[in-house]
Amino acid sequence: MKISFKQFLKETILEDITMVDGKVRISTQHYKAGSNKDAISTYFRGQPYVTHLKGTEADIYSLLNYVTSDASTGALKALKSGNVNEKQFSTFMHDVKLAATIIVKRIKPDIIIYPKSSSPLLKQFVDEIHAAYPIAEVLSDRFIKVMLNAEKVETLINVDHPDWKKFAEENPKRVKELKQSLKTNIMKGELQMKKLYKPNLKFIKNFIELKDAYEVLEKVMDKNILVIDDILSSGSTMAEMIRQLKEFDPEKISGLTMFKHSTVTK
Repeated sequence: MKISFKQFLKETILEDITMVDGKVRISTQHYKAGSNKDAISTYFRGQPYVTHLKGTEADIYSLLNYVTSDASTGALKALKSGNVNEKQFSTFMHDVKLAATIIVKRIKPDIIIYPKSSSPLLKQFVDEIHAAYPIAEVLSDRFIKVMLNAEKVETLINVDHPDWKKFAEENPKRVKELKQSLKTNIMKGELQMKKLYKPNLKFIKNFIELKDAYEVLEKVMDKNILVIDDILSSGSTMAEMIRQLKEFDPEKISGLTMFKHSTVTK
C-alpha cells in the first residue's frame, strides 16, 4: 500500500537530529537526500520508508532514517531516555504524530501491540498514535525479553528464515562460527547484537516471548494488527513479533517504527 504525506501536510517536514557539544539538537534544514553519519534525518520525503522483512509478508513503515555513527548512537540514546530540549522535542513529536497518524489511518488497525521497553519514547509514540486513532485497542508490554543461555545457542537461530537452508548447506564452517559467536557474545542473559557479523543478523531470533498469549490469541484472530516499535535496526525484533502473531491467524499484520537503520536487513 503506497502512502503519501503530500496531500496531508502543507509543508515538507525537514528536520535533522544532531549532537552538538554533547547535547541533542533538532533543527530544520534544507532538503537533503537522506541521513548522513552525523545526523538522523526525519526526511519526511513525501512518503514513509517501507521495509519488507523476509518471511514476514508484512509492510514495515518507518518515519526517520539513520546510519550508524557515534553521533547517531548518542542522539538515539538521548531521545530514548528523554534527555533532550523539551521545546524542540515537543515540536518534533508533534511532527512525528502527524506523519504516523496518516499511516495508521490508512492501515486502519483493530489492534495495536508493542513490546515492553525501558524507553519512555516508545510508550509516548504509542500514546500519541492512540490519541489520534482511539478506535484501535492497544495491547501494551505484550512482548518481553527472554534471558538467554550460552549453552543453548541452537534455539537462537531462525532456521525458518527463507535463506537459512541454502546458507547452512553451502557454509557449514560459517554456521559453526555463527554458533560460537552467539555463545561468546551472550553476557548476563543478553546477546550483544552489535558484536555479531552483520550479514548473519537475519538468521538470529530476537529472544522475545509473548505474554498472556491466550488473551492475545482471542484479540488478534481475524483482526488487522499493527506492531509498533521505536527502532528498526537489524529487523530481528519486529520479524519475531510478527512471526509469533501470525500463528494466531490475524487478517493482516503491518509494522510501524519511528526510526529505521539505513542498512536494515531486507
